[in-house]
Amino acid sequence: MDFTFSIYKKLLIIFREVNYDINGVFNNNKSANKSLILRHDVDRFPKQTLQMARLEYKMGVSSTYYFRIVKSVFKDNILKEIVDLGHEIGYHYEDLALSNGNFDKAIVLFENNLNKVRKYYPVKTICMHGSPLSPWDNKKIWEKYDYKKFGIIIDTSLDINYDEVYYLTDNGFGWNRTNTSIRDKVKSRYTYYIKNTEHLISILYENKLPDKIMINAHPDTFFDPGIKWLLNFSFIKSKNTVKWIVIKSGIIK
Repeated sequence: MDFTFSIYKKLLIIFREVNYDINGVFNNNKSANKSLILRHDVDRFPKQTLQMARLEYKMGVSSTYYFRIVKSVFKDNILKEIVDLGHEIGYHYEDLALSNGNFDKAIVLFENNLNKVRKYYPVKTICMHGSPLSPWDNKKIWEKYDYKKFGIIIDTSLDINYDEVYYLTDNGFGWNRTNTSIRDKVKSRYTYYIKNTEHLISILYENKLPDKIMINAHPDTFFDPGIKWLLNFSFIKSKNTVKWIVIKSGIIK
């Protein structure tokens, strides 16, 4: 059974065993020879997010949690506790999609929403939400505006060289499944086939991966074994089918 909290914990332990320094995006230790940037896009299930944050805290791990602004995700008590656990908070922006492609409306919304997140943490990094069923690619807003004018130093889509940092995402209940990922992918020279998390662990042991890695582990992917895990697995598989159809249709690029 993959994508449980126990196998996630095992994965982090293995990264440490093979001498990766684990850190969040803003707190990245650039001097480390081997570095894992640990990132979490909080799309759904804030309670799952808190469970992951507590697990990492117990392991002495800090990471970055990118929160959407929607009411079902943006929960005051959960943001406060995650900050208290020593993690970084970023803004998982989707303002262009929320504004139906109106750039002028979107930038006003971005600033307002960023300020809401900054009530809990001095946000310095942002990450676009893929909005897979929207025709609007949220990062396109920066073709007209400049996020650095808002005190942002890193957009994870635009400011990281993925020819130097290997990007791994669990989108679609698998590692780097581009056939079911509409926008959660990057241009990179790295191409590794990873069957599952145990396979990922085995190639880490064999020292086959680059020294610089970013993992995007969505908290809503991970559950303890049981009915909730099964329901979530079924939901993601159904969602993958829809995304595969959308990709094949060419409607969204």
